[in-house]
Amino acid sequence: MKYRGALPQHNDNISHEHPLKDFLLILLALSLAVLAGIWAAGLLVDRVVDGMGPETEARLIGLLAPPLPPTRAEAAPREVWLQSQVDALRRCAGISSPVTVRLVASDQANAVVLPGGAVMVYAGLLERLESENGLAFVLAHELSHLVHRDHLRAVGRSLVVIAAATVLTGDGSWAAGVLAPAQHLGETSHSRERESQADAKALQILQCRYGHVGGATEFFEAIRKRDGDAPALAHYLASHPSMAARIASLRHAMRQAGLRSGPVLPLPR
Repeated sequence: MKYRGALPQHNDNISHEHPLKDFLLILLALSLAVLAGIWAAGLLVDRVVDGMGPETEARLIGLLAPPLPPTRAEAAPREVWLQSQVDALRRCAGISSPVTVRLVASDQANAVVLPGGAVMVYAGLLERLESENGLAFVLAHELSHLVHRDHLRAVGRSLVVIAAATVLTGDGSWAAGVLAPAQHLGETSHSRERESQADAKALQILQCRYGHVGGATEFFEAIRKRDGDAPALAHYLASHPSMAARIASLRHAMRQAGLRSGPVLPLPR
């Protein structure tokens, strides 16, 4: 019988799938594993922040606190008044450390809290609101972030993304930018949860300050009247709940806690 050479019908050393398919499957599995690790590390960050002692928190804040801009001469009288409001709210929030207020010359209607206990109030916020109570709720919301240590959580979660990128590539400078958008999809839900918790705490502070929660939804109603509500997809991608969702959530929380509205004080001009 004459020998005829032939290849085996099945060769385990040769892939029968398109190499691009294998690459995409491996990339997907790796990406899911990385995101799962980042998510788990984010939960660990929350546990660490919750268990952190006051002395450790103070040392970290000392490292993170940015320098504050000097008080502008024309803003000094309003800053003094804002400082008195924040001091009264700070006592209701249970914050013993000082909180410094700065008035920022900007048309933006907003307020932010910085590590180290500084509240930056944008001048546009004072123009948008009509009542002292409405402003007090916004300030109480920012103080609530200090109470909940949300600034430390945000820093810790950002470091997790950078660390993951560095471990994967040896250089986190570009990879962090690639991972951040994907991580943002998970962090938006976490951020919305923190914002909702800050709103709930702000209601308690407002009740302590005035004996009622009148004006709690004023800021959100003003923004909603001007800008409307964002589409559903934008709400999913946003780090803050939509205005309608926040108003509804606040009203629900007020009913659940038996909190009542009351007469508001006009905002000094």
